[in-house]
Amino acid sequence: MRTPDASGRYFPALTGLRAVAAYLVYAHHAKPQVPFATPFFNNLFREGHMGVSIFFVLSGFLIGLRYSQSFQAEDSAAWRQYVLHRVARIYPVYLLCTIAALVFRQDFRPGVWLMNLSMAQGLFPAYSFTGIGVGWSMTVEVCFYAAAPLVLLYWEKLGLFRWFLVTLLAGGLLLLIGQSPLPVSFVPDGNFLLRATFFGRCFEFYLGIWCAKRFLLSSAPPLASAQKAGAFTYVGSLGILAFMLLMAPAINLLPDFPALRFLTFHTMNNLVLPVFIGSLVTGLALEETALSKLLGSRTGEALGKGSYIFYLAHYTFGFDLLYFHVWQNKGGVLLLLALISVVGYYVLEAPLRKKVLKMFSPRRFVETKSR
Repeated sequence: MRTPDASGRYFPALTGLRAVAAYLVYAHHAKPQVPFATPFFNNLFREGHMGVSIFFVLSGFLIGLRYSQSFQAEDSAAWRQYVLHRVARIYPVYLLCTIAALVFRQDFRPGVWLMNLSMAQGLFPAYSFTGIGVGWSMTVEVCFYAAAPLVLLYWEKLGLFRWFLVTLLAGGLLLLIGQSPLPVSFVPDGNFLLRATFFGRCFEFYLGIWCAKRFLLSSAPPLASAQKAGAFTYVGSLGILAFMLLMAPAINLLPDFPALRFLTFHTMNNLVLPVFIGSLVTGLALEETALSKLLGSRTGEALGKGSYIFYLAHYTFGFDLLYFHVWQNKGGVLLLLALISVVGYYVLEAPLRKKVLKMFSPRRFVETKSR
């Protein structure tokens, strides 16, 4: 399954995985009731926030896979092309969803609009959950996109752990700035830094980059017997499931010292869990298993393509609009949102992305300037 030019490959199963991640986050927010095995599903849904970690590791994996060679020669054209594609990928739909959410909530405070439209709300606790409600994670993603060219350019010199330490140190500097008297609270404490900013969550992205470089771009292929048995996929899947079911009970067994529980949670969530997610992502890219076939099916792929709109819309529109005014059934709202999101991808997201790429491509810019 591995090819010499892995950077240009498309993996349908990874697109399907995006849908799983989005639906886990929905389950975390909605906490739907399942009439059978209720304790099992309650524990599972409570930890659905781990879907965000899946997004982060997957993002690092794909950026590492596609752009590892783009910045080696410090080619400015490659940087511009990268920025254009990242903006076209996330901003047009985000902009529409954010404006719709702010108008729907009747929140016309200038500061809220400024933070949300600039995608900076995730650095300020007062604004983290305004707009679409999950915008803090988009701030994390944008910070990674901004850092990725530099990270990839110097990856061979610094590697996974040094980049992690450098980024964490930069986060510490932001934490010091946050202690100064500012008009608006900015990265106020260690918990906020580790939970809600790129500087605390960077290991998830970097682990994704490491997996792409080690297992798909390296000249040393992974162990063939393990790959054939689907070891990466199943170890990753079972590890994530174990985390979702056991992490909260395990932390509750610790002595009631807030600092100890704080460090334990963030160590497990930000450093250990990504290893299993990285194993799953690698497995879905390399191995042919029942799970990769399911996620890579036409249905899985379509749901994955709609997952970005689903993720942006589920928090505000899924509950405030669909649940309270259309159908008071959380499973039904999930189905409605999934359908709307898939349609939205084909009639809105994909056309907008193509239009932005066409409008701002370097060739068009040069042609317009020459006229």
